[in-house]
Amino acid sequence: MKKILFTLAAGLIPALVATNGAYAQNSVNTEVVEAQKNVTEIEKTLTPANDRIVNLGAVSPKALKDFSKAYKNVTAESWEKTGEGFAAKFTSNGVQSMIYYNNKGAWTGSLKNYHEEKMPTDVRKIVKREYYDYTITFVQEVLTTDSDSIPTYIIHLEDKDSIKLVRVHDGEMDVWKDYKKQS
Repeated sequence: MKKILFTLAAGLIPALVATNGAYAQNSVNTEVVEAQKNVTEIEKTLTPANDRIVNLGAVSPKALKDFSKAYKNVTAESWEKTGEGFAAKFTSNGVQSMIYYNNKGAWTGSLKNYHEEKMPTDVRKIVKREYYDYTITFVQEVLTTDSDSIPTYIIHLEDKDSIKLVRVHDGEMDVWKDYKKQS
């Protein structure tokens, strides 16, 4: 469980850094900006991009078979070595996806990144019911072996005063992160 969460966190951190980095122009909160810089530097130090990319011969045949069966219309995916196995990265219909497998080739999770128009309607209704004045800037959909086929959505919201990351799982919503913009 810890290994799966660490692997997914390793995939989420760069996505969060990239997404939250876009807010740096609007926010003067130096603590958030410095933390983002530190996370980016740590990520570069731990796993340089050139060392992560692998050829298909190094990937578990079971993972390749599962991937090609589950994602038939995907072309030009790239595979990366992770701490606990491999990840396939691709974009399809405006959705960026990372699919995670362990060293034995078993699926361990997935991470999808997209914008509001790709959100499931029921999840959007839950969020907009409470945060109707906020703009949905980005959505992340996380699915793991422990989630019983129920995804967790991390929705990035912004208004003139704050940036919020809310989680929606199985119809329940909570605030995961909350940042105040400085004027």
